[in-house]
Amino acid sequence: MSLDTDRWLTHAPAGALLASLDGVLEDVLRCEDARLADAAAHLVRRGGKRLRPALLFLASAFGSGAEERDLLRVAAAIELLHVAALYHDDVMDRAESRRGTPTVNAMRGDAEAVTAGTFVFARAIRVLTGVDGRLASWASQSVLALSLGQMQEAENTYNLDHRLESYVQIAARKTAALFELSCRAGAHLAGAGPEAIEGLGLYGRALGLAFQAADDALDVTAQEATLGKLPGTDLREGVYGLPVLLTLHQNTPEADNLRQVLRRDELTTSDQAEAYRRVVAAGGVNGAFTIAQEYAHQAATHIAGLSGGEAKDSLVRLTSYVVLRRN
Repeated sequence: MSLDTDRWLTHAPAGALLASLDGVLEDVLRCEDARLADAAAHLVRRGGKRLRPALLFLASAFGSGAEERDLLRVAAAIELLHVAALYHDDVMDRAESRRGTPTVNAMRGDAEAVTAGTFVFARAIRVLTGVDGRLASWASQSVLALSLGQMQEAENTYNLDHRLESYVQIAARKTAALFELSCRAGAHLAGAGPEAIEGLGLYGRALGLAFQAADDALDVTAQEATLGKLPGTDLREGVYGLPVLLTLHQNTPEADNLRQVLRRDELTTSDQAEAYRRVVAAGGVNGAFTIAQEYAHQAATHIAGLSGGEAKDSLVRLTSYVVLRRN
């Protein structure tokens, strides 16, 4: 799924930096072991949304300025932290495709996928340490949060009584943590003041929660070409997204019927379609989009007092776009 930057990114310097990012990513992932280098670059070559680097570049506009080389290398590092997590997620979820191509674990096995993910993570940390020790410390906290979120999610697979509070904590750890890191890192590198760094960090966290809520809704409604992975993968693996949880928490016949479907030993394509019909009928998808809108509004509020011209305009426009990308 492309997060079409031409629909929200009005800040030309950030767009120019994004256009230069692929070369930096390629440089960071160079390795003397050709097979490992190829596996590590597999997802990077498929592109992706590059949303975290875009956030970093935009946040850097709220300070007095930063070295372009530092911005590009830190943006590449944070994107690679995200990619490393995807490799490990795909192994845990037994995913067969991502971004329209077979996963490394599907092509080469779990061991090679985990090794590639670990290598990508190591490269990212090395870059961050070389640029700014404080950023490396922030990144380690974000990766710890991501790991805890992944474990918490695994502990709640197939849990029909999974609490919404726990879902939010998982989303904050697995998704919002790197969004927040990107915003704080960009502002820090540019020498922004504490108030700007804090406001942008809170913006990133709320935006990440909005993004995840909307992504969960899209998992119910979108096609593979839009979503970037097979729709319903999470449902089949017992990872219940926000629309499903909102439905399960209702005291309605639809909720009872959905529970009956999800208790089946293995969900067929027909079972999955039935489950999603019940989620849509119960208002689970609309409810998830409503929550996404609320988080998006919170994000915009956190930067309302900052002056940032087109950079701020892009961030505000992005809060709407992450919710409105319904197809």
